[in-house]
Amino acid sequence: MIIGERIYLRAFELEDYKTLTKWRNDRDITKSLGGNYFFVSSEREKKWIENSIFNDEHNLRLAICLNENNEYIGNVNLTNLDWINRNAEFSIFIGEKKYWGKGYATESTKLILDFGFSQRNLYRIYLTVLEDNKSAIHIYNKLGFKTEGVLRKSLFKDNKYHNLIIMSILKEEFENCNYEL
Repeated sequence: MIIGERIYLRAFELEDYKTLTKWRNDRDITKSLGGNYFFVSSEREKKWIENSIFNDEHNLRLAICLNENNEYIGNVNLTNLDWINRNAEFSIFIGEKKYWGKGYATESTKLILDFGFSQRNLYRIYLTVLEDNKSAIHIYNKLGFKTEGVLRKSLFKDNKYHNLIIMSILKEEFENCNYEL
């Protein structure tokens, strides 16, 4: 478990699939994510959670929970772990809408970056984000991510093409970032 000021990050539990199914079927939640919407059954999510728990050696997928009441509010991930080049891909979402805009994504991001750099000895963590997801880009910029480029019109979503921004942060950039939660 990784413990922060207001939240903690934990391994998935089998029962998390029920909440995750609800989130993944909510268009308001999935519209800001970098993938396409697809219908998700509870059985598919249960299998995904099982695979994340038992068969996922190249990905670190964690639940975001509130310290005050243990409520599961989102996911944060380091995926495509490349131990030779010490890289990983970052992703996050807050599934409980009542917690949007309250700093939980920022705190979760900082916690997983610190864990990746200090406990897993990663050197570079990267992400892609929809160009129009200004709130996410703001969080990434204030935590020290740098824009590397644009994948032009690379995602077809909601009947149109979207640009994806590629961003990354290096270990020393994170260590030198003076941002406080």
